[in-house]
Amino acid sequence: MVLRGLTKARREDDDFTRYAVSGLVILFGFQSIINMGVNIRMLPAKGMTLPFISYGGSSLIAMAISMGFVLALTRRKPEKRRPVTYATPSGREAVAG
Repeated sequence: MVLRGLTKARREDDDFTRYAVSGLVILFGFQSIINMGVNIRMLPAKGMTLPFISYGGSSLIAMAISMGFVLALTRRKPEKRRPVTYATPSGREAVAG
C-alpha cells in the first residue's frame, strides 16, 4: 500500500496533493513498521495498533479517514472537453456540441 501510494503521489501535478498523499501514506507505513518491530521484539512496546488489522477504536477511525483522504486526493479528475471544430460544406468552421 505504501509503495502504490507513493507512486500515485509522484504522478500528481499539484504540490499540495503530492505532499499530502505522501505524508498520509508514510504515516501508515511508519505505524506498520513500528507494530512489526514490536512483534518481533526489536522495539519496545508502544501500544500502537497495526493499521486496519488490530483492534483499536480511535486508531481504526483515524486510519480509515486518512486513507479516505488519500483516495479522494488521488481520484481521477475529469478533463475539460475542448469543443470539436469541423469544416462545413460551405468552407466555414463550425463548433460541435
